[in-house]
Amino acid sequence: MKRLAVIGIGRMGGRHARNILKGVVKNALLVAVCDTDKKVLDEFCAKYKVNGYTDRREMLDKEKPDGVIIATPHYSHVEIAKDCLANNVDFLVEKPVSVTVKEAQELKDLLDKKPDVVGAMMLNQRTNRMYKKAKELIESGKIGPVKRVNFIVTDWYRSQYYYNMGGWRASWSGEGGGTLINQCVHQLDIWQWLVGMPKQIYAVCKTVGRDITTENDVTAIMSYDGFEGVFTASTHELPGTNRLEIAGENGKIVIDRFKMKYYLNKYPEPVVNERATRDYGNKEDKKCKKYSYSYGLTRLIYDGINGQQARILNNFVEVISTRDKLRLIADIGDGIRGLSIINAINMSSWLNKCVDVPVDNDEYVKALEKKIAQEKKDKNA
Repeated sequence: MKRLAVIGIGRMGGRHARNILKGVVKNALLVAVCDTDKKVLDEFCAKYKVNGYTDRREMLDKEKPDGVIIATPHYSHVEIAKDCLANNVDFLVEKPVSVTVKEAQELKDLLDKKPDVVGAMMLNQRTNRMYKKAKELIESGKIGPVKRVNFIVTDWYRSQYYYNMGGWRASWSGEGGGTLINQCVHQLDIWQWLVGMPKQIYAVCKTVGRDITTENDVTAIMSYDGFEGVFTASTHELPGTNRLEIAGENGKIVIDRFKMKYYLNKYPEPVVNERATRDYGNKEDKKCKKYSYSYGLTRLIYDGINGQQARILNNFVEVISTRDKLRLIADIGDGIRGLSIINAINMSSWLNKCVDVPVDNDEYVKALEKKIAQEKKDKNA
Protein backbone atom coordinates (compact mmCIF):
# COMPACT_ATOMS: atom_id res chain seq x y z
CA MET A 1 0.00 0.00 0.00
CA LYS A 2 1.51 3.33 -1.10
CA ARG A 3 0.96 6.41 1.06
CA LEU A 4 -0.02 9.38 -1.12
CA ALA A 5 -0.50 13.10 -0.54
CA VAL A 6 -2.19 15.68 -2.76
CA ILE A 7 -0.98 19.26 -2.94
CA GLY A 8 -3.71 21.58 -4.20
CA ILE A 9 -7.25 20.32 -3.58
CA GLY A 10 -9.21 22.56 -5.90
CA ARG A 11 -11.10 21.35 -8.95
CA MET A 12 -8.72 18.60 -10.12
CA GLY A 13 -6.70 17.98 -6.97
CA GLY A 14 -9.87 17.46 -4.99
CA ARG A 15 -11.02 14.88 -7.51
CA HIS A 16 -7.69 13.06 -7.34
CA ALA A 17 -7.89 12.98 -3.55
CA ARG A 18 -11.46 11.66 -3.57
CA ASN A 19 -10.53 8.94 -6.07
CA ILE A 20 -7.79 7.75 -3.73
CA LEU A 21 -10.18 7.81 -0.77
CA LYS A 22 -12.83 5.85 -2.71
CA GLY A 23 -10.38 3.11 -3.59
CA VAL A 24 -10.45 3.90 -7.30
CA VAL A 25 -6.65 4.07 -7.13
CA LYS A 26 -5.53 0.56 -6.26
CA ASN A 27 -2.98 -0.07 -3.50
CA ALA A 28 -3.02 3.57 -2.43
CA LEU A 29 -3.84 5.36 0.82
CA LEU A 30 -4.40 9.12 1.12
CA VAL A 31 -2.43 10.24 4.17
CA ALA A 32 -2.56 14.02 3.75
CA VAL A 33 -3.66 16.97 1.64
CA CYS A 34 -2.16 20.43 1.38
CA ASP A 35 -3.59 23.76 0.22
CA THR A 36 -2.78 27.40 0.93
CA ASP A 37 -6.50 28.21 1.09
CA LYS A 38 -7.24 27.31 4.71
CA LYS A 39 -11.01 27.50 4.27
CA VAL A 40 -10.97 24.99 1.41
CA LEU A 41 -8.49 22.84 3.31
CA ASP A 42 -10.48 22.78 6.56
CA GLU A 43 -13.73 21.91 4.76
CA PHE A 44 -12.08 19.03 2.89
CA CYS A 45 -10.35 17.63 5.97
CA ALA A 46 -13.49 17.85 8.09
CA LYS A 47 -15.52 16.04 5.45
CA TYR A 48 -13.04 13.29 4.61
CA LYS A 49 -11.17 12.93 7.93
CA VAL A 50 -7.69 13.33 6.46
CA ASN A 51 -4.68 15.28 7.73
CA GLY A 52 -4.34 18.76 6.26
CA TYR A 53 -1.46 21.22 5.89
CA THR A 54 -1.01 24.71 4.54
CA ASP A 55 2.77 24.24 4.40
CA ARG A 56 3.86 21.54 1.95
CA ARG A 57 7.35 21.27 3.42
CA GLU A 58 5.88 20.55 6.84
CA MET A 59 3.64 17.92 5.27
CA LEU A 60 6.56 16.24 3.50
CA ASP A 61 8.59 16.24 6.70
CA LYS A 62 5.86 14.92 9.01
CA GLU A 63 3.93 12.54 6.74
CA LYS A 64 6.83 11.22 4.65
CA PRO A 65 4.51 10.11 1.80
CA ASP A 66 5.61 7.62 -0.84
CA GLY A 67 4.18 9.77 -3.60
CA VAL A 68 2.80 13.28 -4.10
CA ILE A 69 0.25 14.51 -6.65
CA ILE A 70 0.83 18.17 -7.56
CA ALA A 71 -2.39 19.90 -8.66
CA THR A 72 -1.70 23.58 -8.01
CA PRO A 73 -1.69 26.58 -10.42
CA HIS A 74 0.87 26.21 -13.19
CA TYR A 75 3.61 28.54 -11.98
CA SER A 76 4.09 26.56 -8.76
CA HIS A 77 4.50 23.09 -10.29
CA VAL A 78 8.28 23.05 -10.64
CA GLU A 79 8.98 24.59 -7.25
CA ILE A 80 6.83 21.97 -5.50
CA ALA A 81 8.35 19.15 -7.55
CA LYS A 82 11.81 20.33 -6.48
CA ASP A 83 10.72 20.03 -2.83
CA CYS A 84 9.64 16.45 -3.52
CA LEU A 85 12.99 15.75 -5.15
CA ALA A 86 14.84 17.20 -2.17
CA ASN A 87 12.97 14.69 0.01
CA ASN A 88 13.45 11.80 -2.46
CA VAL A 89 9.67 11.54 -2.87
CA ASP A 90 8.09 10.33 -6.13
CA PHE A 91 5.73 12.87 -7.70
CA LEU A 92 3.05 13.24 -10.35
CA VAL A 93 2.56 16.70 -11.87
CA GLU A 94 -0.74 17.92 -13.30
CA LYS A 95 -0.37 19.38 -16.77
CA PRO A 96 1.45 21.50 -17.79
CA VAL A 97 4.79 20.63 -16.22
CA SER A 98 5.54 24.36 -16.18
CA VAL A 99 4.83 27.55 -18.10
CA THR A 100 8.29 27.76 -19.71
CA VAL A 101 10.52 25.05 -21.12
CA LYS A 102 13.47 26.71 -19.39
CA GLU A 103 12.04 26.07 -15.91
CA ALA A 104 10.77 22.60 -16.85
CA GLN A 105 14.20 21.63 -18.14
CA GLU A 106 15.76 22.72 -14.83
CA LEU A 107 13.45 20.24 -13.10
CA LYS A 108 14.32 17.46 -15.53
CA ASP A 109 18.04 18.09 -15.07
CA LEU A 110 17.64 17.71 -11.30
CA LEU A 111 15.46 14.63 -11.75
CA ASP A 112 18.07 13.01 -13.99
CA LYS A 113 20.55 13.27 -11.13
CA LYS A 114 18.17 11.24 -8.94
CA PRO A 115 17.29 8.19 -11.06
CA ASP A 116 15.60 6.51 -8.09
CA VAL A 117 12.87 9.19 -7.97
CA VAL A 118 9.85 8.89 -10.29
CA GLY A 119 8.65 12.09 -11.98
CA ALA A 120 5.34 11.50 -13.79
CA MET A 121 3.01 13.70 -15.84
CA MET A 122 -0.79 13.84 -15.89
CA LEU A 123 -1.14 13.38 -19.66
CA ASN A 124 -4.28 11.30 -19.49
CA GLN A 125 -5.22 11.48 -23.17
CA ARG A 126 -2.53 8.85 -23.73
CA THR A 127 -4.87 6.33 -22.11
CA ASN A 128 -7.42 6.88 -24.90
CA ARG A 129 -7.32 3.56 -26.76
CA MET A 130 -8.10 5.23 -30.10
CA TYR A 131 -4.91 7.29 -29.90
CA LYS A 132 -3.02 4.17 -28.82
CA LYS A 133 -4.38 2.38 -31.90
CA ALA A 134 -3.32 5.29 -34.10
CA LYS A 135 0.19 5.11 -32.66
CA GLU A 136 0.31 1.40 -33.43
CA LEU A 137 -0.80 2.01 -37.05
CA ILE A 138 1.80 4.73 -37.57
CA GLU A 139 4.73 2.97 -35.92
CA SER A 140 4.00 -0.33 -37.68
CA GLY A 141 4.14 1.47 -41.02
CA LYS A 142 0.63 0.38 -41.99
CA ILE A 143 -0.45 3.84 -43.15
CA GLY A 144 2.99 4.54 -44.61
CA PRO A 145 4.96 7.79 -44.34
CA VAL A 146 2.81 10.59 -42.87
CA LYS A 147 1.82 13.21 -45.45
CA ARG A 148 -0.76 15.34 -43.63
CA VAL A 149 -2.03 16.01 -40.10
CA ASN A 150 -5.10 18.06 -39.14
CA PHE A 151 -6.25 18.38 -35.55
CA ILE A 152 -9.37 20.45 -34.83
CA VAL A 153 -10.13 20.94 -31.14
CA THR A 154 -12.97 23.40 -30.63
CA ASP A 155 -15.05 21.47 -28.08
CA TRP A 156 -13.29 22.89 -25.00
CA TYR A 157 -16.05 25.48 -24.59
CA ARG A 158 -15.45 27.98 -21.79
CA SER A 159 -17.81 30.82 -20.86
CA GLN A 160 -16.87 34.13 -19.30
CA TYR A 161 -18.20 32.68 -16.04
CA TYR A 162 -15.44 30.06 -16.14
CA TYR A 163 -12.74 32.71 -16.44
CA ASN A 164 -14.30 34.75 -13.66
CA MET A 165 -14.15 31.77 -11.26
CA GLY A 166 -10.46 32.36 -10.54
CA GLY A 167 -8.37 35.47 -11.05
CA TRP A 168 -5.41 33.40 -12.21
CA ARG A 169 -7.23 31.84 -15.17
CA ALA A 170 -6.43 33.01 -18.72
CA SER A 171 -3.79 35.46 -17.57
CA TRP A 172 -0.09 35.67 -18.39
CA SER A 173 0.78 36.37 -14.76
CA GLY A 174 -1.45 33.73 -13.16
CA GLU A 175 -1.67 30.90 -15.69
CA GLY A 176 1.08 31.67 -18.19
CA GLY A 177 -1.35 31.63 -21.09
CA GLY A 178 -4.85 30.64 -22.09
CA THR A 179 -6.27 27.86 -24.23
CA LEU A 180 -2.84 26.49 -25.18
CA ILE A 181 -1.38 26.12 -21.70
CA ASN A 182 -4.65 24.95 -20.14
CA GLN A 183 -6.71 22.82 -22.48
CA CYS A 184 -4.48 22.15 -25.50
CA VAL A 185 -1.64 20.63 -23.50
CA HIS A 186 -3.43 17.30 -23.97
CA GLN A 187 -3.88 17.45 -27.74
CA LEU A 188 -0.42 18.84 -28.41
CA ASP A 189 1.05 16.01 -26.36
CA ILE A 190 -0.92 13.52 -28.47
CA TRP A 191 0.26 15.33 -31.62
CA GLN A 192 3.95 14.96 -30.79
CA TRP A 193 3.40 11.45 -29.33
CA LEU A 194 2.01 10.29 -32.68
CA VAL A 195 4.01 12.19 -35.31
CA GLY A 196 6.97 13.66 -33.41
CA MET A 197 8.19 17.20 -32.95
CA PRO A 198 7.82 19.79 -35.73
CA LYS A 199 10.87 21.63 -37.05
CA GLN A 200 9.12 24.97 -37.53
CA ILE A 201 5.83 26.60 -36.54
CA TYR A 202 3.87 29.56 -37.84
CA ALA A 203 0.90 30.49 -35.65
CA VAL A 204 -1.85 33.04 -35.15
CA CYS A 205 -3.38 33.34 -31.67
CA LYS A 206 -6.35 35.59 -30.89
CA THR A 207 -8.82 36.49 -28.15
CA VAL A 208 -12.41 36.12 -29.34
CA GLY A 209 -15.57 37.05 -27.44
CA ARG A 210 -14.13 36.96 -23.92
CA ASP A 211 -12.77 39.57 -21.49
CA ILE A 212 -9.39 37.89 -20.97
CA THR A 213 -5.81 38.87 -21.77
CA THR A 214 -4.69 35.56 -23.29
CA GLU A 215 -5.61 33.56 -26.38
CA ASN A 216 -8.72 31.43 -26.78
CA ASP A 217 -8.36 30.90 -30.53
CA VAL A 218 -5.32 29.24 -32.14
CA THR A 219 -4.24 28.22 -35.63
CA ALA A 220 -0.77 26.76 -36.05
CA ILE A 221 0.98 25.37 -39.13
CA MET A 222 3.61 22.83 -38.12
CA SER A 223 6.34 21.91 -40.58
CA TYR A 224 8.08 18.54 -40.81
CA ASP A 225 10.37 16.92 -43.32
CA GLY A 226 7.93 15.72 -45.96
CA PHE A 227 4.64 17.19 -44.72
CA GLU A 228 2.81 20.01 -42.95
CA GLY A 229 0.25 19.78 -40.17
CA VAL A 230 -2.44 22.23 -39.09
CA PHE A 231 -3.58 22.53 -35.48
CA THR A 232 -6.78 24.51 -34.82
CA ALA A 233 -8.19 25.10 -31.35
CA SER A 234 -10.65 27.38 -29.60
CA THR A 235 -12.81 27.60 -26.48
CA HIS A 236 -15.53 29.89 -27.84
CA GLU A 237 -17.15 27.83 -30.61
CA LEU A 238 -20.55 26.09 -30.50
CA PRO A 239 -21.08 23.34 -31.44
CA GLY A 240 -17.48 22.29 -31.10
CA THR A 241 -15.45 19.71 -32.99
CA ASN A 242 -12.81 17.24 -31.87
CA ARG A 243 -11.29 15.56 -34.91
CA LEU A 244 -7.84 14.25 -35.75
CA GLU A 245 -6.88 13.20 -39.27
CA ILE A 246 -3.53 11.67 -40.15
CA ALA A 247 -2.99 10.76 -43.79
CA GLY A 248 -0.14 8.60 -45.05
CA GLU A 249 0.88 7.15 -48.38
CA ASN A 250 -0.82 3.83 -47.52
CA GLY A 251 -3.94 5.01 -45.72
CA LYS A 252 -5.64 7.43 -43.37
CA ILE A 253 -6.69 7.66 -39.73
CA VAL A 254 -9.76 9.67 -38.66
CA ILE A 255 -10.54 10.04 -34.95
CA ASP A 256 -13.59 11.89 -33.72
CA ARG A 257 -14.44 12.29 -30.06
CA PHE A 258 -15.50 8.69 -29.39
CA LYS A 259 -15.19 6.93 -32.76
CA MET A 260 -12.28 6.07 -35.01
CA LYS A 261 -12.06 4.97 -38.61
CA TYR A 262 -8.97 4.02 -40.51
CA TYR A 263 -8.44 3.19 -44.14
CA LEU A 264 -5.72 0.97 -45.62
CA ASN A 265 -5.11 1.39 -49.33
CA LYS A 266 -4.77 -1.48 -51.78
CA TYR A 267 -1.64 0.23 -53.09
CA PRO A 268 0.48 3.13 -51.74
CA GLU A 269 -0.39 6.42 -53.44
CA PRO A 270 2.91 6.64 -55.40
CA VAL A 271 2.11 3.22 -56.91
CA VAL A 272 -1.43 4.32 -57.78
CA ASN A 273 0.02 7.37 -59.48
CA GLU A 274 2.60 5.32 -61.37
CA ARG A 275 0.03 2.78 -62.60
CA ALA A 276 -2.55 5.39 -63.61
CA THR A 277 -3.87 5.12 -67.18
CA ARG A 278 -6.61 7.71 -66.64
CA ASP A 279 -6.72 11.24 -65.23
CA TYR A 280 -8.26 10.36 -61.85
CA GLY A 281 -6.25 7.18 -61.35
CA ASN A 282 -7.40 3.64 -62.00
CA LYS A 283 -10.56 2.87 -60.03
CA GLU A 284 -9.42 -0.62 -59.06
CA ASP A 285 -6.05 0.66 -57.81
CA LYS A 286 -7.70 3.31 -55.58
CA LYS A 287 -9.65 0.78 -53.51
CA CYS A 288 -9.11 0.65 -49.76
CA LYS A 289 -10.36 -1.28 -46.74
CA LYS A 290 -12.23 0.60 -44.03
CA TYR A 291 -12.00 -0.34 -40.34
CA SER A 292 -13.90 0.99 -37.32
CA TYR A 293 -12.79 1.34 -33.74
CA SER A 294 -14.35 3.07 -30.73
CA TYR A 295 -13.54 4.59 -27.38
CA GLY A 296 -15.60 1.88 -25.67
CA LEU A 297 -18.79 2.12 -23.61
CA THR A 298 -17.20 0.63 -20.49
CA ARG A 299 -14.41 3.19 -20.63
CA LEU A 300 -16.93 6.01 -21.10
CA ILE A 301 -18.83 4.91 -18.00
CA TYR A 302 -15.59 4.65 -16.03
CA ASP A 303 -14.60 8.17 -17.13
CA GLY A 304 -17.99 9.55 -16.22
CA ILE A 305 -17.64 8.25 -12.67
CA ASN A 306 -13.91 8.57 -11.98
CA GLY A 307 -12.40 10.67 -14.76
CA GLN A 308 -9.81 9.59 -17.29
CA GLN A 309 -7.13 10.88 -14.92
CA ALA A 310 -7.72 7.93 -12.57
CA ARG A 311 -5.91 5.69 -15.04
CA ILE A 312 -2.80 7.85 -14.76
CA LEU A 313 -3.04 7.76 -10.96
CA ASN A 314 -3.19 3.96 -11.05
CA ASN A 315 -0.22 3.84 -13.40
CA PHE A 316 1.74 6.14 -11.08
CA VAL A 317 1.10 3.89 -8.07
CA GLU A 318 2.00 0.81 -10.11
CA VAL A 319 5.31 2.36 -11.19
CA ILE A 320 6.33 3.60 -7.74
CA SER A 321 5.47 0.15 -6.41
CA THR A 322 7.42 -1.84 -9.01
CA ARG A 323 10.11 0.81 -9.58
CA ASP A 324 9.82 0.07 -13.30
CA LYS A 325 9.94 3.49 -14.95
CA LEU A 326 9.57 1.94 -18.39
CA ARG A 327 5.91 1.30 -17.53
CA LEU A 328 5.25 5.00 -16.92
CA ILE A 329 2.62 6.38 -19.31
CA ALA A 330 4.13 9.87 -19.34
CA ASP A 331 7.17 11.43 -17.68
CA ILE A 332 8.60 14.94 -17.31
CA GLY A 333 10.39 14.69 -20.65
CA ASP A 334 7.05 14.06 -22.35
CA GLY A 335 5.65 17.12 -20.62
CA ILE A 336 8.55 19.22 -21.89
CA ARG A 337 8.00 18.21 -25.52
CA GLY A 338 4.37 19.32 -25.51
CA LEU A 339 5.30 22.51 -23.66
CA SER A 340 7.99 23.20 -26.24
CA ILE A 341 5.32 23.28 -28.96
CA ILE A 342 3.19 25.65 -26.85
CA ASN A 343 6.11 28.02 -26.28
CA ALA A 344 6.85 27.99 -30.01
CA ILE A 345 3.22 28.67 -30.99
CA ASN A 346 3.09 31.63 -28.61
CA MET A 347 6.44 32.99 -29.80
CA SER A 348 5.41 32.73 -33.45
CA SER A 349 2.17 34.58 -32.79
CA TRP A 350 3.90 37.30 -30.75
CA LEU A 351 6.56 37.86 -33.42
CA ASN A 352 4.19 37.27 -36.34
CA LYS A 353 6.69 35.00 -38.07
CA CYS A 354 7.73 31.39 -38.47
CA VAL A 355 9.96 30.12 -35.63
CA ASP A 356 12.21 27.13 -35.22
CA VAL A 357 11.34 24.45 -32.68
CA PRO A 358 12.47 24.61 -29.96
CA VAL A 359 12.60 28.37 -29.50
CA ASP A 360 15.40 29.97 -27.51
CA ASN A 361 14.39 29.42 -23.87
CA ASP A 362 15.84 32.70 -22.57
CA GLU A 363 14.18 34.71 -25.33
CA TYR A 364 10.83 33.11 -24.54
CA VAL A 365 11.15 33.96 -20.85
CA LYS A 366 11.89 37.60 -21.72
CA ALA A 367 8.94 37.77 -24.13
CA LEU A 368 6.63 36.26 -21.50
CA GLU A 369 7.84 38.75 -18.90
CA LYS A 370 6.93 41.58 -21.28
CA LYS A 371 3.45 40.11 -21.67
CA ILE A 372 3.05 39.95 -17.89
CA ALA A 373 4.28 43.53 -17.44
CA GLN A 374 1.86 44.83 -20.10
CA GLU A 375 -1.00 42.87 -18.54
CA LYS A 376 -0.35 44.43 -15.13
CA LYS A 377 0.00 47.88 -16.67
CA ASP A 378 -3.32 47.56 -18.48
CA LYS A 379 -5.01 46.27 -15.35
CA ASN A 380 -3.85 49.26 -13.32
CA ALA A 381 -4.61 51.80 -16.05
